[in-house]
Amino acid sequence: MIKTNYHAHCTYCDGKNTIEDMVLRAVEAGFEHIGISSHAPIEEEHWTMDEKMLEEYFNEIEEIKLKHKDKIKVYTGMEIDYFFDRGLNPVMKNHMERLDYFIGSVHALGKTDEDRYWFVDDAFEGVEEGIKTTFHGDGRRAVETYYEIMSKMVKESNPDIVGHMDIIKKNNKNSILFNEEDQWYVDVVKGFLSIVKEYGSVIEINTGGIRRYGADCFYPSHWILDLIKDMDVKITVNGDSHDLEGMDFYYGETRDLLISKGIDHIYAFDGKEWIKTKF
Repeated sequence: MIKTNYHAHCTYCDGKNTIEDMVLRAVEAGFEHIGISSHAPIEEEHWTMDEKMLEEYFNEIEEIKLKHKDKIKVYTGMEIDYFFDRGLNPVMKNHMERLDYFIGSVHALGKTDEDRYWFVDDAFEGVEEGIKTTFHGDGRRAVETYYEIMSKMVKESNPDIVGHMDIIKKNNKNSILFNEEDQWYVDVVKGFLSIVKEYGSVIEINTGGIRRYGADCFYPSHWILDLIKDMDVKITVNGDSHDLEGMDFYYGETRDLLISKGIDHIYAFDGKEWIKTKF
């Protein structure tokens, strides 16, 4: 399998290693492409970039692209949140031309008060309280709303990559919030994938959740891979890497899993478009 990773964080946000350290680790692991994709700035959220650091971030990636151009293709990316109440993070409005590509993600599903969001990947207690506050305890409505926001993001912003599409399940151990086998959930996922297919975004097979939270947090769930194959939705494999060890974590296992599902390719970025690439 061509080794690429377009979802790598660094010390500009909540990553543990520098941009260059991440690039060198990618080279060591035999990657052909690496995309640096820090979390775009969100006010008062420690896990995102400081807006004042954006120019330095862009400049550093450009320097590293040149420095390592004979070893690996380095791309300038960003993981940009889409918000239910203000769309694609408005902080990035004047910076999109600096990006080679971007990952569109939804983390915020409601507000705990007028100013603070709660996020789908918070600790369970925070998500449980958020669902009570925003959806009167209705887990199904929370999930349906999540996919509605994701669908709106794809339609309005057309991200290159859709980040961790079913991260809503992160706190759903033992189906405590919803049951993935319920027909309504299957239908919601199918509907979302049909929109992704129509708009041409790429679904990431995200291995980072397993490393940080365990086997239940492989995104998307294995059964969704069957839908992706049947619907011929574009995919790529990303590490959602926050440290060096996460650069190629679970890549071999993921390749085997995709092959077992009858999937023999991913989409790789050539700097302009996403190219179907056989393993």
